[in-house]
Amino acid sequence: MAVTLGKDVTVTGVSNVRSITADGGANEIDVTALGASSRVFRKSHIELTVELECVDDPGVGVGDTFTLSGPDVGGSKTFVVTNVSESQPLDDIITYTVSASNTTAA
Repeated sequence: MAVTLGKDVTVTGVSNVRSITADGGANEIDVTALGASSRVFRKSHIELTVELECVDDPGVGVGDTFTLSGPDVGGSKTFVVTNVSESQPLDDIITYTVSASNTTAA
């Protein structure tokens, strides 16, 4: 079941998604030649992490995968679930947070 959030992001493989928080970064390695006058860095891998807030059971567990697609995420990317946590705030509405990551070579 796919969930479309707004007009530019679709989540496939996770149920009851209300919001997404995304973060990304690229690790760099120093490839400067010996004796060079300036330093040179090259990206080694790019890691994207997301947290999905769900208003009911998300239907996934640690190690499962899901897909985010749309122009805002650069096409279609598969993420691996790293954590699923449950919270029960004072209003007795249970929410779940699904954390996941996607790592690709640069």
